[in-house]
Amino acid sequence: MKKRTIYQMVIDRSGSMQGMENQVISGFNEQLQSMQNIQDRYPEQEILMSLRFFNEQVGVNILEHNPVKACNLMGRHEYLTSGGTALLDAVGKSIYDIKMKFGEAIAHEDTTVVMIIITDGYENSSRIYTYEEISRMIGELEATENWTFTFMGADLDAIAASSRMGIGRNHTFSFDKADYRNVSKDILSEAAMDYAEKRQRNVKVTEFLNKFGDKDQRKNK
Repeated sequence: MKKRTIYQMVIDRSGSMQGMENQVISGFNEQLQSMQNIQDRYPEQEILMSLRFFNEQVGVNILEHNPVKACNLMGRHEYLTSGGTALLDAVGKSIYDIKMKFGEAIAHEDTTVVMIIITDGYENSSRIYTYEEISRMIGELEATENWTFTFMGADLDAIAASSRMGIGRNHTFSFDKADYRNVSKDILSEAAMDYAEKRQRNVKVTEFLNKFGDKDQRKNK
């Protein structure tokens, strides 16, 4: 049985992200290509990718738990910005979908989940999930050591924005929105390589960005 890693990207496309379209698209595409290279390096592992955008609405995954080698690059028409920030609903629905499809595999096979949440704003539009519910779910899932949650804030204090969700400071990363592409391409890709290397050595990884000491890379903190 191959070691399976499910990457779930949850990316803000609210109105405040307007002007960032090219950075989000190019950053994700370069990250995807890096993930495909990681899959080539570790053919004994199975790497799946999911991608969900959200504003005040939470749609279906743009990528639905696809093998990274089968994923296509993102086109300009796939990332359009508008509206508010239903952050809790986006995270809650992503957790629900993964549990419904992979719950048994996560519990009984060598399957882990890496959820990466990227936003430039605070929750203001969710209608289904509350902070308390999301915090409880994240706490329970992280306790299994099969799920990791990373909160990345663009022009945002990630620690302050994620604390009510139950995501600890060691699982956060703050950066300047102008650096979005490089963070997606370099930081996330390097972390994914580190994660795959440790999985190969049967090392449990409970912090996706644990190789980075400075997790607040904003120029004006």
